[in-house]
Amino acid sequence: MFNLKLLSAVTTVENYLQPLVDRLITALQGLEVWMQAAAILLIAGFAIVGLVVFFKKFIGVMLFLMIVGAIVYYLYTQTDIISGLFIVLTDFSGSTA
Repeated sequence: MFNLKLLSAVTTVENYLQPLVDRLITALQGLEVWMQAAAILLIAGFAIVGLVVFFKKFIGVMLFLMIVGAIVYYLYTQTDIISGLFIVLTDFSGSTA
């Protein structure tokens, strides 16, 4: 089941990128070899910079989530703050008595 969903996602991305790749190849075919190499190196440079920026932000988000998770875990296991909050939220029935 998971493989089918993954295959569907890969097919979707491939169908989206294929026209762009075809247009790029068509545009590069009319250029000289050295210009093709320069264009490919430029595109590769943009791709590498984009991946570095993505991973930089991803690592920052993961560190933030790990710190928040550790704080919540500590509060849940070492204190009664979260347990008391659960009791207050579940006992609330809307009555004023």
